Amino acid sequence: MKGINGKVAIVVGAAQGIGKATAQRLLEEGAAVVVADILEERLKSTVAGFVQRGLKAEPYVVDLRHIEEIDTMVEYAVKTYGRLDILINDAGVQLRGWATEYEEADWDHLMDVDLKSYFFASRAAARVMKKQGGGAIVCLSSANSERFTSKRAPYCIAKAGVNGLVAALGNELGRFGIRVNGVAPGYVMTELTLSAVKGGLLSEEIALSVTPLKRLLLPEEIASAACFLASDEASGINGQMLFVDGGWSKNGLPEPKDME
Repeated sequence: MKGINGKVAIVVGAAQGIGKATAQRLLEEGAAVVVADILEERLKSTVAGFVQRGLKAEPYVVDLRHIEEIDTMVEYAVKTYGRLDILINDAGVQLRGWATEYEEADWDHLMDVDLKSYFFASRAAARVMKKQGGGAIVCLSSANSERFTSKRAPYCIAKAGVNGLVAALGNELGRFGIRVNGVAPGYVMTELTLSAVKGGLLSEEIALSVTPLKRLLLPEEIASAACFLASDEASGINGQMLFVDGGWSKNGLPEPKDME
């Protein structure tokens, strides 16, 4: 992929799932990658797996609920590699519940991780990229930013906010050569999705029924889109959301009544 080899990237939320696949793809394309997550043991396992493939990454444990830790993470990347060219925001939590029963603490936790951290990580990265003369920021959103399902109101709201963040920052930072774009996945075969199916929180049958491709997507498919937007091949794309959801957000069908 043009324009990734030799660049420095941070992938936040990289211990598993889409973040892990994105970090691996960036490494395979020749980028130096800081692999960041709060899940320390899983992060160690992920980096060990990269090493077995001949890929070297720097693990970094970060709690995105604390802005000072986000700033320190960016400082670490610059101190280690001398610059920062790419930021991938892919941290996320899902805390399900009916809106009428949702607790304030759960709201705050979800918003801190799924939206607030995206803004402040982007802010920290943009300060570095502005001095360098450019860079690329990619934020992982969700098809739930447009297709709203039950028991996920705060999650849907946060992801809609990510779409707004991409548009707003793309507009503001483009003048400095900093491109900000987003990827909105549908149902992806990740640990989070599979555990939701196993726990009865998500019906795979219903997920497939609203996805025109009639299959769960792979993390690598989302990673390809994220890396494309981070690469020089997407040099003219800014402030845009790319929906990689198998057609879910555009299927024109109402959600099943029991879609929870």
